[in-house]
This record gives sequence, structure tokens and C-alpha cells, in this order.
Amino acid sequence: MKNIRLYKRAFSDLFHLGKKYHFLLIIQSAVSSSTPFIGFIYVTQIIAALSNSQMNRIPALIIQYLTLTFLLQWISSMLQPVFEREDAILMRKLYAIPQKKMLTMQYRYAEDSEIREKLDFINRNNVSSQSSLPILKVRMKMVLAGFFSTIWGVILLFPLFTVDVSNLPDQYWFLNPFMILIGFAGMLGFSIWVQVGQSKKSGKYLIELFEKVARINAVYSYEDDILQDVQSGKEIRLYQLTDKMLKNVEEDDAFSLKIVAANYKLFKKMIIPTSGLFQIMNYLIYAYIGVLVLLGALPIALIIQLSSALSQMVSVFPGTIQHLMMMFSAPDTLAEYYAFLDLPDEKVIGSLPVEKRLDHQYHFKLDQVSFAYPGTEERVLKNLTGTFEVGKKYAVVGENGSGKTTFIKLLTRLYEPTSGEIKLNKINARKYDLREYFDLFGVVFQDYHLLGFSLGQNISVQPGYDTEQGMHTLEQLGLASHIKALPKQLDTYISTEFDESGVNFSGGQQQKIAIARALYKDAPVMVLDEPTAALDPITEFEIYQHFDQLVQDKTAFYISHRLSSAKFCDEILVFDRGEIVQRGSHKELVEEDGKYQELWNAQAQYYQ
Repeated sequence: MKNIRLYKRAFSDLFHLGKKYHFLLIIQSAVSSSTPFIGFIYVTQIIAALSNSQMNRIPALIIQYLTLTFLLQWISSMLQPVFEREDAILMRKLYAIPQKKMLTMQYRYAEDSEIREKLDFINRNNVSSQSSLPILKVRMKMVLAGFFSTIWGVILLFPLFTVDVSNLPDQYWFLNPFMILIGFAGMLGFSIWVQVGQSKKSGKYLIELFEKVARINAVYSYEDDILQDVQSGKEIRLYQLTDKMLKNVEEDDAFSLKIVAANYKLFKKMIIPTSGLFQIMNYLIYAYIGVLVLLGALPIALIIQLSSALSQMVSVFPGTIQHLMMMFSAPDTLAEYYAFLDLPDEKVIGSLPVEKRLDHQYHFKLDQVSFAYPGTEERVLKNLTGTFEVGKKYAVVGENGSGKTTFIKLLTRLYEPTSGEIKLNKINARKYDLREYFDLFGVVFQDYHLLGFSLGQNISVQPGYDTEQGMHTLEQLGLASHIKALPKQLDTYISTEFDESGVNFSGGQQQKIAIARALYKDAPVMVLDEPTAALDPITEFEIYQHFDQLVQDKTAFYISHRLSSAKFCDEILVFDRGEIVQRGSHKELVEEDGKYQELWNAQAQYYQ
């Protein structure tokens, strides 16, 4: 029952994602499957006309046949481009579903390494598991074509089981159509039973096989990505890893070929018994047809229709059953797929609109805020309490793992507190519409990511952008003169991934572009996580000197390991083991015994 619900959901999802595709698939399958059977019918009628000396019928039959065939082929050719386009669109949708889920699930799950491993596993299953949605779609196409061929075959074979054998000699009692039909159904049922058994065995074998190759596939994908990464080429050359990595790829390829060979042998073992049974059925029915013709119980003209329909059925039916069985061979991987999709999405609990204020009067307050990651009880942040004034600049400092970035993710609602409240203008932040709340923040994380699109699109994070505003933000960061010297200026692509004329910017320039993106958004709250880590000391000093001009009257939080940067802030938050252990200005904290003084003294020697 559980598997029935699982596959019902899968087929329902396939249909809703590709309604137009499936409509076209049914028409295309019906048309393409009908063409040969239409030929069998008309050839039979033409032979019957010749046998009965009805020559006057033959031209009309030929015209009807050619017209109908042309019409079917015309419909098929007209539908084919549209069908192929819808097929490609549906495939893209299916492959995009897990990636889209990563963007909508609660961020604390998306950040979890185990969840990312599950995503990799699902992406591999999408091209290998027989019960993945993309492969179910492919199999369903085969099954539908076989279904229509089978229906046509049954229709054309129907005269075989309605033959009047009352005039046949008594010794031919076994030619009774009812008995033949029972025998045919029995052999068909036995064949399907054999295929079901073979499919179960093959399904178990394939699951075991995929478990064995899961790691090798992951390693292969990882190494292949490294070989294609230009930046990795430096280490590969300097540490002379070329031969080693190429050898690894060759070994992976050899292992993959071994798997393909093993699968081919398994497929042959599965298909031979079924094909053999269908061939026996084929020969027996041919013999039945021949005997009926010899005894005069069946017109000679029907031999073409019956034998052709039979051959067509025998050629498609085993494969159709095989495709059908393979579709249901890996329910466990389908269950894991839906377990991933059922992870909680971002909870848009609130519905209150965030007030749009030109004066940027957005007050934040933390009230006994604690946080623990999913599945753990250990709190990484403990009882954070405090208020933050509008327009102030706050430095967030502390050792690695002290909770600085987690604090920022709670403030921006990428995470929700395990306990306690974050308040915006005296209202629990959870009550606000999440998307509108996100609009309050212009953020640059340390692991920022620039896209291979144009510079202007990266800054605006939109297909279109305001050129004047974009240049203004770059000018604030000292990058405008360099961009203006480029032939395409803001239309210059970052890297050559999508445009051969693209430019590879330095690490420092990329970080400035990331900061420009946050400035372009013009949000009332700026959040910068190690904003100058890739900048040289002079450029870093210049940015901090003009930091007030950059953020203007906005509230700003930024994480920094260089405590010299904290001197430019109004207030410093010192984190230690998930708690704010000190709070104050640089002058106050450097003279006070505590964690900040300890961190400052450890770095002070480098500032002298």
C-alpha cells in the first residue's frame, strides 16, 4: 500500500508538470502505433478483393490506404517538433526539482552537509534509478507505445478467436477458439509471472550495484569537476598530479564499463526466457492459423492480417512488460527522493507587511535568543539579549566557532531561533512576511558567489539594471575607473562561461563587486561577513576610512577577524562559545580585562 501511494504521487507529479507533454505523447503514440496496423488491414482487404475477383474495389482501397497513411504521417510530423520541445522542457523541470527544493527548504537544512549529500545522491539517481521521475517518464513513453500496439494487435487478432469450427471434423476439437484463447491467456500469464520474478531479482541486483558504485560515481564527478576547473590547474601542475588524476579517471571509466557489461549480461538473462515464451506462442498461433486455412475455416486473405499483427505484438509486448516491471523496481530510491522533497520549507508564518520607512528607523532587539541545529540539543547560541540602535555600526568579533555567523543568520531570519524572540520595531520578527523582511538586509557573506552573467546583472541581481546607480556603487569602492576602461563596461560578463569576451576579475575585485551588490540594493541594514578578506591592506584601509559614506545612515553589522577594523565601529559585540561576553567601543574594551583584550593583544604585534 505504501508503494502504491508512492508511485501514485510520482505519476501525479509527472502529469501535472507536463500536461501538454502527456497530451501530445498520447496522440503521438496512438498515431505512430496505428500506422503499421492500418497497413495490415488494407493489405488484407486488397488480397481479399483479388481472391474474390473484385478488381473494381482495389483502386478505392489503395487511395484510402495512401490517404490515411499520409494523414497519419502528416499529423506525426507536425506534432514531432512540438512534442520534442515539450519533452525537453519536462526533462529540465524534472532535473530542476531537487535544486529548487534546496532554495525553498529551511536554510538550516540546506546548509546541512548530510542534506547536500542526499541532493548529490538524488541527482545521480535521476540518471540511473529505474524509479526516478526522469526515467519513469522515459519508460512510460515506451509502455504507452507498446500499449497501443497491443490494443491494435488484439483487435486484428480477434477474428482468429471467432472462427466457426462447427463444420470441422471431430478430431480437430482442440481448434475450438475458446480453448485456444484459454491456452493463449495461460501462456501470457505465465510469461508475465516469469518477467515479474526476473524484474524483482534484477531490481535487487541493481540496488546492490548502485550502492557499490555510489562512491565511485561521486569520486568520478568530483575529479571531473577539478579537471575542468581552470583554477585547480595550478596545484595539479605544481604537485605533478596530472598523471595520477588521469589514471584515476581511466580506472573509473574501466569500472563503469564493467558495470555496463554486467548489466547487459543480466538483461540478456532476463529477456531470453520471456522472448522464448513469446516465440513459442508465436509459432503455435501461426500453426493454428495455418491449420484453419488448410481446413477452410479461415479465409486466405486473413493470413496477412493475423500473421502481421501477431509479429508486431510479439516484437513489442515483451519489451513493454519489461519496461513496466522496471518502472516499479526501485521504490526505495523513490521514497528517498520524496523524503528529501518533504523536508520543511521556509516557514512563511508571518503575514504582516514591513513598513517602508525612508528614515530607516528599524529597531532590532534580541530577547533570550538561543539556537540549536536540527537533530541536536547542543545550543550554538545561548540566551542572546540586547538592543541595536538605528544607524550604528556594529563589529561582531570572536574566535572561529564562537557563533558570529550564526547570529547574523538569525538576525536575517535565514534561521529561526530555537527559543527566545527577535523583535523588529517591538514586534516579533516571525510575524512579518519573510520576503519583505529579507528586503531589509543588504548582505555580503564571506562565501559570496558571483554568477557568470554580466557585471551589471551581478550587481543588481536582476536581468536589467540602472547603469548610473551601478557605476555609482562601483565608484564608491574605487572600481569604476577600471570598469569604464572595459569595452562593454557594465555589460562585461564575469568569466568566459557564457561569453568568450568575459573578464576574469581578481579576488579583491570580485569582493568589491559583492559589496557593490549589497550597496546597490540600498537596504536599510548592511551585513558584511569578512567584507575585506581578499583586499590588500591599503584598499582595506581606504574602505574603512570611507565606511560611513558607504553605509550612510544605515545600521551595519559586520564580522571581522582583523580587530583593527573594529576600531571604525561605534560598538563591538564580542562572541565566545555562543554568548555575547562583552559589548562596547574599542577604547572601552581594549582597556577592560576580558576576551576582546585577549584577542587584541594577540594581534596587536602585527599592527606595530
